[in-house]
Amino acid sequence: MSASNIDSNTKLPYNPKSAQSILDYGEKLLGHSLRDLHPDAKIFKGKGGLGDSVEYYHYGYEPNTKPEPDFAEAGLELKCTPLRVLGDNSMASKERLVLNIINYIEEADKSFETSSFWHKNKFLLLMFYLHQSGVDPVDMLFKLIRTWKFPEEDLKIIRDDWNKIHALITGGKAEELSEGLTFYLAACMKGSKSGEDMRKQPYSNTLAQQRAYSLKQGYINKIILLSYLDANLKHQLNLSEKRVKSLQKKYSSENIVKSVKAYKKGETFEELIERKMKPYYGKTIGQLSRKFGIQFNIFKKDVACDVCRAIFGVKTKKIQEFENAEISLKTVTLEAERDYVVQSMSFPYIRFVDIVNQTWEDSDWFKTLNSKFFFVVFRKSPDGKANKTKLEKAFFWNMPLSDLTIAEFLWNDTKKKVQDGDFSHFLTKTSKENIEKGNNICHVRPHGTKGQKVPTPQGTNEQPKCFWLNNDYILEIVKPHINKNEETK
Repeated sequence: MSASNIDSNTKLPYNPKSAQSILDYGEKLLGHSLRDLHPDAKIFKGKGGLGDSVEYYHYGYEPNTKPEPDFAEAGLELKCTPLRVLGDNSMASKERLVLNIINYIEEADKSFETSSFWHKNKFLLLMFYLHQSGVDPVDMLFKLIRTWKFPEEDLKIIRDDWNKIHALITGGKAEELSEGLTFYLAACMKGSKSGEDMRKQPYSNTLAQQRAYSLKQGYINKIILLSYLDANLKHQLNLSEKRVKSLQKKYSSENIVKSVKAYKKGETFEELIERKMKPYYGKTIGQLSRKFGIQFNIFKKDVACDVCRAIFGVKTKKIQEFENAEISLKTVTLEAERDYVVQSMSFPYIRFVDIVNQTWEDSDWFKTLNSKFFFVVFRKSPDGKANKTKLEKAFFWNMPLSDLTIAEFLWNDTKKKVQDGDFSHFLTKTSKENIEKGNNICHVRPHGTKGQKVPTPQGTNEQPKCFWLNNDYILEIVKPHINKNEETK
Protein backbone atom coordinates (compact mmCIF):
# COMPACT_ATOMS: atom_id res chain seq x y z
CA MET A 1 0.00 0.00 0.00
CA SER A 2 1.12 3.57 -0.62
CA ALA A 3 1.91 5.93 2.23
CA SER A 4 -0.64 8.34 0.80
CA ASN A 5 -3.31 5.64 0.60
CA ILE A 6 -2.93 4.00 3.98
CA ASP A 7 -6.20 2.78 5.44
CA SER A 8 -7.49 5.13 8.12
CA ASN A 9 -7.57 2.22 10.58
CA THR A 10 -3.86 1.55 10.09
CA LYS A 11 -1.84 2.86 13.03
CA LEU A 12 1.47 4.24 11.84
CA PRO A 13 4.38 5.31 14.08
CA TYR A 14 4.65 8.57 12.10
CA ASN A 15 2.34 11.11 10.47
CA PRO A 16 2.41 10.56 6.64
CA LYS A 17 1.22 14.15 6.14
CA SER A 18 4.17 15.66 8.04
CA ALA A 19 7.68 15.80 6.55
CA GLN A 20 9.13 16.41 10.01
CA SER A 21 7.37 13.36 11.45
CA ILE A 22 8.58 11.21 8.56
CA LEU A 23 12.15 12.49 9.05
CA ASP A 24 12.03 11.94 12.81
CA TYR A 25 10.91 8.35 12.31
CA GLY A 26 13.59 7.79 9.68
CA GLU A 27 16.25 8.98 12.14
CA LYS A 28 15.54 5.90 14.25
CA LEU A 29 17.73 4.08 11.73
CA LEU A 30 20.77 6.27 12.49
CA GLY A 31 23.71 4.13 13.58
CA HIS A 32 21.70 1.01 12.79
CA SER A 33 21.11 -1.26 9.85
CA LEU A 34 17.64 -2.01 8.56
CA ARG A 35 17.95 -5.53 9.99
CA ASP A 36 18.77 -4.15 13.45
CA LEU A 37 15.30 -2.62 13.69
CA HIS A 38 13.48 -5.09 11.44
CA PRO A 39 15.00 -8.60 11.85
CA ASP A 40 12.84 -10.08 9.07
CA ALA A 41 13.96 -7.46 6.51
CA LYS A 42 15.12 -8.63 3.11
CA ILE A 43 16.41 -6.73 0.09
CA PHE A 44 14.10 -6.07 -2.81
CA LYS A 45 15.53 -6.92 -6.22
CA GLY A 46 17.26 -4.21 -8.24
CA LYS A 47 19.93 -1.59 -7.57
CA GLY A 48 17.50 0.50 -5.52
CA GLY A 49 16.58 -2.49 -3.42
CA LEU A 50 17.57 -1.03 -0.05
CA GLY A 51 15.37 2.01 -0.58
CA ASP A 52 12.42 -0.20 -1.43
CA SER A 53 13.11 -2.33 1.64
CA VAL A 54 13.19 0.76 3.89
CA GLU A 55 9.86 1.84 2.44
CA TYR A 56 8.32 -1.55 3.05
CA TYR A 57 9.79 -2.65 6.39
CA HIS A 58 10.43 0.68 8.13
CA TYR A 59 7.66 2.91 6.79
CA GLY A 60 5.08 0.20 6.16
CA TYR A 61 4.01 0.65 2.56
CA GLU A 62 4.46 -1.16 -0.73
CA PRO A 63 7.10 0.34 -3.03
CA ASN A 64 5.64 1.44 -6.36
CA THR A 65 6.49 3.21 -9.62
CA LYS A 66 3.82 5.90 -9.36
CA PRO A 67 4.74 9.42 -10.51
CA GLU A 68 3.85 10.79 -7.08
CA PRO A 69 6.48 11.35 -4.35
CA ASP A 70 6.69 8.40 -1.95
CA PHE A 71 4.96 10.41 0.79
CA ALA A 72 2.56 12.26 -1.47
CA GLU A 73 0.69 14.13 1.27
CA ALA A 74 3.97 15.55 2.57
CA GLY A 75 5.39 15.97 -0.95
CA LEU A 76 8.46 13.99 0.15
CA GLU A 77 10.47 11.52 -1.98
CA LEU A 78 12.62 8.95 -0.16
CA LYS A 79 16.07 8.03 -1.51
CA CYS A 80 18.70 5.75 0.02
CA THR A 81 22.22 6.38 -1.25
CA PRO A 82 25.64 4.89 -0.33
CA LEU A 83 28.63 6.55 1.30
CA ARG A 84 32.33 5.68 1.13
CA VAL A 85 35.02 6.46 3.69
CA LEU A 86 37.86 8.75 2.59
CA GLY A 87 41.47 8.67 3.75
CA ASP A 88 40.81 11.28 6.45
CA ASN A 89 37.88 9.18 7.76
CA SER A 90 35.31 11.66 6.46
CA MET A 91 32.59 10.35 4.18
CA ALA A 92 31.66 11.11 0.58
CA SER A 93 29.10 9.91 -1.91
CA LYS A 94 29.90 6.58 -3.55
CA GLU A 95 27.89 7.34 -6.69
CA ARG A 96 25.39 9.65 -8.37
CA LEU A 97 21.83 9.68 -7.05
CA VAL A 98 19.45 8.09 -9.54
CA LEU A 99 15.94 9.55 -9.44
CA ASN A 100 13.03 8.63 -11.73
CA ILE A 101 12.96 7.06 -15.20
CA ILE A 102 12.41 9.52 -18.06
CA ASN A 103 9.39 8.67 -20.21
CA TYR A 104 10.40 10.47 -23.41
CA ILE A 105 6.88 10.46 -24.87
CA GLU A 106 5.22 11.93 -21.77
CA GLU A 107 8.04 14.32 -20.85
CA ALA A 108 7.99 15.98 -24.28
CA ASP A 109 4.75 17.80 -23.45
CA LYS A 110 5.90 19.01 -20.03
CA SER A 111 7.31 22.27 -18.73
CA PHE A 112 9.89 22.23 -15.94
CA GLU A 113 7.16 22.89 -13.37
CA THR A 114 5.02 19.99 -14.64
CA SER A 115 7.93 17.64 -15.41
CA SER A 116 8.19 14.23 -13.78
CA PHE A 117 11.51 15.28 -12.27
CA TRP A 118 10.14 18.32 -10.45
CA HIS A 119 6.81 16.74 -9.52
CA LYS A 120 8.53 13.81 -7.83
CA ASN A 121 11.84 15.19 -6.54
CA LYS A 122 11.42 18.80 -5.44
CA PHE A 123 11.64 17.72 -1.76
CA LEU A 124 13.91 14.79 -0.88
CA LEU A 125 14.39 12.60 2.18
CA LEU A 126 18.00 11.42 1.83
CA MET A 127 19.09 8.39 3.82
CA PHE A 128 22.86 7.85 3.55
CA TYR A 129 24.29 4.47 4.47
CA LEU A 130 27.88 3.24 4.64
CA HIS A 131 28.64 0.87 1.78
CA GLN A 132 30.80 -2.13 2.67
CA SER A 133 31.94 -4.59 0.03
CA GLY A 134 30.52 -8.08 0.53
CA VAL A 135 28.02 -6.97 3.18
CA ASP A 136 24.29 -7.55 2.68
CA PRO A 137 22.66 -4.11 2.20
CA VAL A 138 20.18 -4.81 5.03
CA ASP A 139 23.21 -4.94 7.35
CA MET A 140 24.77 -1.66 6.23
CA LEU A 141 24.65 1.17 8.77
CA PHE A 142 22.82 4.44 8.21
CA LYS A 143 25.11 7.40 8.94
CA LEU A 144 23.21 10.51 7.83
CA ILE A 145 19.49 11.16 7.33
CA ARG A 146 18.20 14.55 6.25
CA THR A 147 15.75 16.37 4.00
CA TRP A 148 16.86 18.50 1.04
CA LYS A 149 15.32 21.31 -0.96
CA PHE A 150 17.27 22.85 -3.83
CA PRO A 151 18.67 26.33 -3.04
CA GLU A 152 17.74 29.07 -5.50
CA GLU A 153 21.24 29.29 -7.06
CA ASP A 154 21.33 25.50 -7.61
CA LEU A 155 17.78 25.41 -8.93
CA LYS A 156 18.69 27.92 -11.64
CA ILE A 157 21.36 25.53 -12.99
CA ILE A 158 19.11 22.48 -12.55
CA ARG A 159 16.32 24.18 -14.48
CA ASP A 160 18.73 24.98 -17.34
CA ASP A 161 19.96 21.36 -17.24
CA TRP A 162 16.38 20.12 -17.57
CA ASN A 163 15.76 22.48 -20.49
CA LYS A 164 18.80 21.07 -22.30
CA ILE A 165 17.60 17.48 -21.76
CA HIS A 166 14.08 18.46 -22.81
CA ALA A 167 15.33 20.17 -25.98
CA LEU A 168 16.92 16.93 -27.19
CA ILE A 169 13.75 14.97 -26.41
CA THR A 170 11.50 17.41 -28.28
CA GLY A 171 14.06 17.58 -31.10
CA GLY A 172 13.78 13.83 -31.66
CA LYS A 173 17.38 13.33 -30.49
CA ALA A 174 16.98 11.51 -27.17
CA GLU A 175 19.58 9.00 -28.37
CA GLU A 176 22.17 11.81 -28.08
CA LEU A 177 21.59 12.36 -24.36
CA SER A 178 24.64 11.97 -22.12
CA GLU A 179 25.60 12.96 -18.60
CA GLY A 180 28.30 15.30 -19.85
CA LEU A 181 25.72 17.57 -21.49
CA THR A 182 24.59 19.07 -18.19
CA PHE A 183 25.94 20.39 -14.89
CA TYR A 184 23.98 19.16 -11.83
CA LEU A 185 20.94 17.29 -13.20
CA ALA A 186 21.80 14.53 -15.65
CA ALA A 187 20.09 11.93 -17.82
CA CYS A 188 21.98 8.79 -16.77
CA MET A 189 21.81 5.42 -18.47
CA LYS A 190 19.51 2.76 -17.05
CA GLY A 191 19.95 -0.74 -18.39
CA SER A 192 21.65 -1.98 -21.56
CA LYS A 193 22.11 -0.31 -24.92
CA SER A 194 19.84 -2.75 -26.72
CA GLY A 195 16.71 -4.88 -26.48
CA GLU A 196 14.08 -4.17 -23.87
CA ASP A 197 16.00 -1.19 -22.46
CA MET A 198 15.58 0.81 -25.67
CA ARG A 199 12.69 3.27 -25.62
CA LYS A 200 10.47 5.08 -28.11
CA GLN A 201 10.81 8.82 -28.37
CA PRO A 202 8.63 11.53 -29.92
CA TYR A 203 9.37 13.11 -33.30
CA SER A 204 11.75 10.30 -34.34
CA ASN A 205 11.59 6.61 -35.21
CA THR A 206 15.02 6.06 -33.67
CA LEU A 207 14.94 4.13 -30.40
CA ALA A 208 16.84 5.77 -27.52
CA GLN A 209 18.47 4.10 -24.55
CA GLN A 210 16.44 4.19 -21.37
CA ARG A 211 17.61 6.96 -19.05
CA ALA A 212 16.73 8.38 -15.66
CA TYR A 213 17.07 11.78 -14.08
CA SER A 214 19.97 11.82 -11.64
CA LEU A 215 21.95 14.21 -9.46
CA LYS A 216 25.67 14.10 -10.08
CA GLN A 217 27.98 12.61 -7.48
CA GLY A 218 29.69 15.96 -6.94
CA TYR A 219 26.35 17.57 -6.10
CA ILE A 220 25.58 14.84 -3.55
CA ASN A 221 29.02 15.48 -2.03
CA LYS A 222 28.00 19.10 -1.58
CA ILE A 223 24.95 17.98 0.44
CA ILE A 224 27.14 15.73 2.60
CA LEU A 225 29.68 18.50 3.23
CA LEU A 226 26.97 20.98 4.15
CA SER A 227 25.65 18.36 6.57
CA TYR A 228 29.06 18.23 8.28
CA LEU A 229 28.87 21.99 8.77
CA ASP A 230 25.19 22.14 9.80
CA ALA A 231 24.78 22.70 13.53
CA ASN A 232 21.38 20.98 13.40
CA LEU A 233 22.99 17.74 12.22
CA LYS A 234 25.82 17.58 14.77
CA HIS A 235 23.88 15.05 16.81
CA GLN A 236 23.96 12.68 13.82
CA LEU A 237 27.61 12.99 12.83
CA ASN A 238 29.08 13.32 16.32
CA LEU A 239 31.94 15.59 15.25
CA SER A 240 34.07 17.76 17.51
CA GLU A 241 34.44 21.48 16.77
CA LYS A 242 38.10 20.83 15.87
CA ARG A 243 37.08 18.15 13.39
CA VAL A 244 34.44 20.40 11.80
CA LYS A 245 36.99 23.19 11.34
CA SER A 246 39.47 20.74 9.82
CA LEU A 247 36.90 19.50 7.29
CA GLN A 248 35.78 23.04 6.54
CA LYS A 249 39.36 24.03 5.74
CA LYS A 250 40.07 20.95 3.61
CA TYR A 251 36.91 21.15 1.52
CA SER A 252 36.50 24.92 1.52
CA SER A 253 35.07 26.26 -1.74
CA GLU A 254 33.42 29.41 -3.00
CA ASN A 255 30.64 29.99 -5.50
CA ILE A 256 31.20 31.96 -8.69
CA VAL A 257 27.55 32.98 -8.60
CA LYS A 258 26.66 34.49 -5.24
CA SER A 259 23.06 35.23 -6.28
CA VAL A 260 20.78 34.48 -9.23
CA LYS A 261 20.77 38.25 -9.79
CA ALA A 262 24.25 37.79 -11.32
CA TYR A 263 22.64 36.26 -14.42
CA LYS A 264 21.52 38.41 -17.32
CA LYS A 265 18.00 37.72 -18.54
CA GLY A 266 17.79 34.27 -20.12
CA GLU A 267 21.48 33.58 -19.48
CA THR A 268 22.66 30.09 -18.55
CA PHE A 269 25.57 29.26 -16.24
CA GLU A 270 27.65 28.31 -19.28
CA GLU A 271 26.94 31.68 -20.91
CA LEU A 272 27.72 33.53 -17.68
CA ILE A 273 31.14 31.84 -17.52
CA GLU A 274 31.84 32.74 -21.16
CA ARG A 275 30.91 36.37 -20.41
CA LYS A 276 33.29 36.51 -17.46
CA MET A 277 36.19 34.98 -19.41
CA LYS A 278 35.79 36.87 -22.69
CA PRO A 279 37.34 40.24 -21.64
CA TYR A 280 40.63 38.47 -20.91
CA TYR A 281 41.10 36.64 -24.21
CA GLY A 282 44.34 37.79 -25.85
CA LYS A 283 45.82 38.91 -22.52
CA THR A 284 49.25 37.57 -21.60
CA ILE A 285 50.13 35.77 -18.38
CA GLY A 286 52.14 38.86 -17.43
CA GLN A 287 49.17 41.16 -17.98
CA LEU A 288 46.87 38.86 -16.02
CA SER A 289 49.40 38.68 -13.19
CA ARG A 290 49.52 42.47 -12.94
CA LYS A 291 45.74 42.77 -13.23
CA PHE A 292 44.99 40.39 -10.38
CA GLY A 293 48.14 40.85 -8.30
CA ILE A 294 48.93 37.14 -8.60
CA GLN A 295 52.09 35.59 -10.04
CA PHE A 296 50.82 32.93 -12.44
CA ASN A 297 53.20 30.11 -13.38
CA ILE A 298 52.48 28.89 -16.91
CA PHE A 299 54.51 25.74 -16.23
CA LYS A 300 52.34 24.83 -13.27
CA LYS A 301 50.02 21.91 -13.99
CA ASP A 302 46.89 23.66 -12.69
CA VAL A 303 47.63 27.14 -14.07
CA ALA A 304 44.20 27.09 -15.74
CA CYS A 305 42.55 26.74 -12.34
CA ASP A 306 44.64 29.60 -10.92
CA VAL A 307 43.67 31.90 -13.80
CA CYS A 308 39.99 30.96 -13.63
CA ARG A 309 39.81 31.52 -9.87
CA ALA A 310 41.26 35.00 -10.33
CA ILE A 311 38.88 35.91 -13.15
CA PHE A 312 35.86 34.51 -11.28
CA GLY A 313 36.83 36.24 -8.04
CA VAL A 314 37.03 32.94 -6.16
CA LYS A 315 39.57 32.97 -3.34
CA THR A 316 39.35 29.31 -2.29
CA LYS A 317 41.26 26.57 -4.08
CA LYS A 318 38.04 24.88 -5.16
CA ILE A 319 35.28 26.42 -7.28
CA GLN A 320 31.97 25.25 -5.82
CA GLU A 321 29.96 25.00 -9.06
CA PHE A 322 32.78 23.05 -10.73
CA GLU A 323 32.94 20.68 -7.76
CA ASN A 324 29.16 20.17 -7.81
CA ALA A 325 29.17 19.40 -11.54
CA GLU A 326 32.36 17.26 -11.41
CA ILE A 327 33.92 19.44 -14.10
CA SER A 328 37.42 18.48 -15.25
CA LEU A 329 39.33 21.74 -15.66
CA LYS A 330 42.15 21.21 -18.17
CA THR A 331 44.97 23.36 -19.59
CA VAL A 332 45.67 23.19 -23.33
CA THR A 333 48.75 24.96 -24.72
CA LEU A 334 49.08 25.77 -28.44
CA GLU A 335 52.30 26.43 -30.31
CA ALA A 336 53.15 30.07 -30.98
CA GLU A 337 52.59 30.37 -34.72
CA ARG A 338 50.59 27.29 -35.64
CA ASP A 339 47.60 25.41 -34.32
CA TYR A 340 49.35 22.45 -32.74
CA VAL A 341 49.08 20.78 -29.33
CA VAL A 342 52.37 19.14 -28.34
CA GLN A 343 51.25 17.06 -25.39
CA SER A 344 48.53 14.46 -25.08
CA MET A 345 46.24 14.84 -22.05
CA SER A 346 46.83 12.47 -19.14
CA PHE A 347 44.43 11.21 -16.47
CA PRO A 348 45.03 9.60 -13.06
CA TYR A 349 46.85 6.28 -13.26
CA ILE A 350 44.84 3.11 -13.83
CA ARG A 351 44.10 1.26 -10.60
CA PHE A 352 44.86 -2.25 -11.83
CA VAL A 353 43.30 -3.93 -8.79
CA ASP A 354 40.02 -2.07 -9.36
CA ILE A 355 39.59 -2.18 -13.14
CA VAL A 356 39.23 -5.98 -13.19
CA ASN A 357 36.09 -5.73 -11.03
CA GLN A 358 34.47 -2.86 -12.90
CA THR A 359 32.10 -2.65 -15.83
CA TRP A 360 32.61 0.09 -18.40
CA GLU A 361 29.72 2.18 -17.04
CA ASP A 362 31.06 1.87 -13.47
CA SER A 363 34.68 2.52 -14.38
CA ASP A 364 36.62 5.57 -13.24
CA TRP A 365 37.52 6.57 -16.79
CA PHE A 366 33.95 6.34 -18.08
CA LYS A 367 32.83 8.58 -15.24
CA THR A 368 35.52 11.10 -16.18
CA LEU A 369 34.84 11.06 -19.92
CA ASN A 370 31.08 11.11 -19.35
CA SER A 371 31.34 14.34 -17.32
CA LYS A 372 31.84 17.90 -18.48
CA PHE A 373 35.24 19.44 -19.25
CA PHE A 374 36.33 23.07 -19.10
CA PHE A 375 39.26 23.67 -21.44
CA VAL A 376 41.40 26.77 -20.89
CA VAL A 377 43.53 27.36 -23.99
CA PHE A 378 46.82 29.26 -23.96
CA ARG A 379 49.15 30.13 -26.85
CA LYS A 380 52.93 30.31 -26.49
CA SER A 381 54.82 33.48 -27.36
CA PRO A 382 57.05 33.42 -30.49
CA ASP A 383 60.01 34.47 -28.35
CA GLY A 384 59.38 31.63 -25.92
CA LYS A 385 58.92 33.87 -22.88
CA ALA A 386 56.45 32.36 -20.43
CA ASN A 387 54.98 35.66 -19.25
CA LYS A 388 54.01 36.47 -22.85
CA THR A 389 51.91 33.30 -23.18
CA LYS A 390 48.38 34.40 -24.06
CA LEU A 391 44.98 33.27 -22.81
CA GLU A 392 43.36 32.26 -26.09
CA LYS A 393 39.97 30.80 -25.20
CA ALA A 394 37.98 28.91 -22.54
CA PHE A 395 34.98 26.69 -23.17
CA PHE A 396 32.94 23.75 -21.88
CA TRP A 397 32.99 20.43 -23.74
CA ASN A 398 31.61 16.94 -23.35
CA MET A 399 32.65 13.87 -25.29
CA PRO A 400 30.19 12.75 -28.04
CA LEU A 401 28.66 9.29 -27.60
CA SER A 402 30.37 8.02 -30.76
CA ASP A 403 33.77 8.87 -29.26
CA LEU A 404 32.81 7.26 -25.94
CA THR A 405 32.31 4.02 -27.89
CA ILE A 406 35.93 4.18 -29.08
CA ALA A 407 37.12 4.90 -25.55
CA GLU A 408 35.14 1.85 -24.38
CA PHE A 409 37.03 -0.34 -26.89
CA LEU A 410 40.35 0.82 -25.40
CA TRP A 411 39.12 0.36 -21.83
CA ASN A 412 37.90 -3.21 -22.52
CA ASP A 413 41.24 -4.11 -24.10
CA THR A 414 43.07 -2.65 -21.09
CA LYS A 415 40.90 -4.54 -18.60
CA LYS A 416 41.47 -7.84 -20.39
CA LYS A 417 45.24 -7.38 -20.40
CA VAL A 418 45.25 -6.56 -16.69
CA GLN A 419 43.15 -9.69 -16.03
CA ASP A 420 45.64 -11.73 -18.08
CA GLY A 421 48.62 -10.22 -16.26
CA ASP A 422 49.93 -8.68 -19.48
CA PHE A 423 51.33 -5.26 -18.54
CA SER A 424 53.61 -4.87 -21.56
CA HIS A 425 51.22 -4.69 -24.52
CA PHE A 426 48.69 -1.96 -23.77
CA LEU A 427 47.43 -0.11 -26.84
CA THR A 428 49.65 2.88 -27.51
CA LYS A 429 48.91 5.71 -29.93
CA THR A 430 50.63 3.81 -32.76
CA SER A 431 49.44 0.28 -31.90
CA LYS A 432 48.18 -1.70 -34.90
CA GLU A 433 44.90 -2.55 -33.14
CA ASN A 434 44.23 1.12 -32.44
CA ILE A 435 44.89 2.07 -36.04
CA GLU A 436 42.68 -0.74 -37.39
CA LYS A 437 39.88 0.32 -35.04
CA GLY A 438 40.22 3.90 -36.27
CA ASN A 439 41.04 5.00 -32.74
CA ASN A 440 42.57 8.46 -33.08
CA ILE A 441 41.13 9.47 -29.71
CA CYS A 442 42.94 7.78 -26.85
CA HIS A 443 45.70 5.41 -25.82
CA VAL A 444 47.52 3.92 -22.82
CA ARG A 445 51.11 4.59 -21.80
CA PRO A 446 53.26 4.97 -18.68
CA HIS A 447 52.70 7.77 -16.23
CA GLY A 448 54.40 8.75 -12.99
CA THR A 449 57.91 9.07 -11.65
CA LYS A 450 60.69 6.69 -12.58
CA GLY A 451 60.76 3.64 -10.35
CA GLN A 452 57.20 4.15 -9.08
CA LYS A 453 55.17 0.94 -8.76
CA VAL A 454 51.48 0.16 -8.21
CA PRO A 455 49.85 -3.15 -7.14
CA THR A 456 48.24 -5.59 -9.57
CA PRO A 457 45.50 -8.23 -9.12
CA GLN A 458 48.23 -10.88 -9.44
CA GLY A 459 49.96 -9.61 -6.30
CA THR A 460 52.88 -8.08 -8.18
CA ASN A 461 53.83 -4.43 -8.64
CA GLU A 462 54.03 -2.72 -12.03
CA GLN A 463 54.90 0.66 -13.47
CA PRO A 464 51.84 2.95 -13.42
CA LYS A 465 49.97 3.42 -16.68
CA CYS A 466 47.22 5.85 -17.49
CA PHE A 467 44.72 6.64 -20.19
CA TRP A 468 45.56 9.60 -22.45
CA LEU A 469 43.53 11.64 -24.90
CA ASN A 470 45.62 12.09 -28.05
CA ASN A 471 47.12 15.52 -28.66
CA ASP A 472 45.68 15.70 -32.21
CA TYR A 473 42.23 14.78 -30.84
CA ILE A 474 42.50 17.63 -28.32
CA LEU A 475 43.41 19.96 -31.19
CA GLU A 476 40.29 18.95 -33.12
CA ILE A 477 38.21 19.84 -30.05
CA VAL A 478 39.92 23.21 -29.68
CA LYS A 479 40.08 24.30 -33.34
CA PRO A 480 36.43 25.34 -33.84
CA HIS A 481 36.65 27.57 -30.78
CA ILE A 482 39.90 29.34 -31.65
CA ASN A 483 38.78 29.78 -35.28
CA LYS A 484 35.58 31.38 -33.98
CA ASN A 485 37.81 33.70 -31.94
CA GLU A 486 39.58 34.78 -35.11
CA GLU A 487 36.29 35.50 -36.90
CA THR A 488 35.13 37.86 -34.15
CA LYS A 489 38.37 39.85 -33.91
